[in-house]
Amino acid sequence: MTVRAHVLWRVFCLSMLTLFASGGASPAPLTEIKIGDERRINFNDGWRFLKGEAEGAEKPGFDDSSWREVQLPHDWAIEGPFDRKYNPHCGALPFYGIGWYRKVFTLPERSKDRYFSIEFDGAMANSRVWLNGKELGGRPYGYIGFSFDLTSNLRFGGQENVVAVRLAPEDQSSRWYPGAGIYRNVWLTATGPVCVARWGTFITTPEVSNNKATVVIKTVIQNRGSQPSQITLETSINDANGKTVSRVASDRTVPAGANEGGEQKLEVPDPQRWDINRPYIYRAVSTVLDGKRVLDRYVTA
Repeated sequence: MTVRAHVLWRVFCLSMLTLFASGGASPAPLTEIKIGDERRINFNDGWRFLKGEAEGAEKPGFDDSSWREVQLPHDWAIEGPFDRKYNPHCGALPFYGIGWYRKVFTLPERSKDRYFSIEFDGAMANSRVWLNGKELGGRPYGYIGFSFDLTSNLRFGGQENVVAVRLAPEDQSSRWYPGAGIYRNVWLTATGPVCVARWGTFITTPEVSNNKATVVIKTVIQNRGSQPSQITLETSINDANGKTVSRVASDRTVPAGANEGGEQKLEVPDPQRWDINRPYIYRAVSTVLDGKRVLDRYVTA
């Protein structure tokens, strides 16, 4: 072995010894969130998970380097082990107990004027959520989505933010397998002060025939600003291929610090009807405009 090869071999061995001595720990993954025109940002990557209690895990400085990296959606119970000591009606799987999730992320300085919220499509169960050590709230029920505003507690310009989630599903809480963990998608929502409110559209089709369908859309616009906002709401119906088949626009004045609702009516020619053999889906795209400037775009399927 040459002297160079010998030195490289010793460096490799010392590196491996250091790794094993530290238990294979690695720095917490850091997710850099890029803010563009998209309102809804997938927030599933870069999480760490621990099955069991972890005192102080809600604090930003907590060391989670020994936790397992996971990508959401994640169900800790489906991994097993199968054992009849667990409820056999629930798959004989360990769905109850305590589980923790943590995610570290940064936001660019230029997004300080945005409003941010985190949305969980489903987390089982008795959830508690923290941002940078401050508890945002929780949701006991595990079968429904929930959301928290993050804006006032966020850090920008490369500073780290930490979201921590504690879950505590209970034994004997279900007659079937309920799952465990953050078992559905998580989203980060970023908007300006004037936008479509969360769950702000309500769509009905009062008349449908082979020739046309009448679509009525009620849309709530939110204004978090300190001044009234003059906006145009443009709503389009897009078919399954993304082609616009109907469009309508109307002007509105939204008072400062208020929500303003209104109704629009469209007609879709030759509508394709959804059924279980042909699950055809249209999408409504609500665009909030200040002149030609897009303030928000909200999609309802």
